[in-house]
Amino acid sequence: MASLTPLSKGLIGLAVVGAMASAVWHLVLKERMGGGATSDWQSTSEPTSPATNAVSPSPMIAPTTSPSVVPPVPPPPAVNVGGSAAENSEMGRKSMADGDFAQARKHLEAAVNAGDGPAACLLGEMTLKGQGGLAADREASAKLFQLAQSRGSICFATGQ
Repeated sequence: MASLTPLSKGLIGLAVVGAMASAVWHLVLKERMGGGATSDWQSTSEPTSPATNAVSPSPMIAPTTSPSVVPPVPPPPAVNVGGSAAENSEMGRKSMADGDFAQARKHLEAAVNAGDGPAACLLGEMTLKGQGGLAADREASAKLFQLAQSRGSICFATGQ
């Protein structure tokens, strides 16, 4: 009978931990964090394809037209600050370390839009803490952390 090597034991353990984390997310945390993961970290009010994403409004729910409800302001377009995604991510990390959160935001947004996972972690941390002109928003930061995870990065935020 063949025995398992330490590497195979570690991989099996990693798969079990990943399955448990996924179960916890889907059973508990998803509802507490305010929704599911989306592939786009910037929420848009328009469907990407009307044929596949069209949803008829429910007759039970009336749209709110209260004057106190302010429509969400779309985020500014991504600033092309030059360089590759990795360069923008590194410049954003350095700007965060120096305390220049406005500049860090520009670099990190450009890196996230170019597909950089670690930049999504850093931008999620800034969003969680409300730095760089961003309002503190747990839902938006959770979306960024999920985006980073989908790109192969694990985020560790220090909290508020």
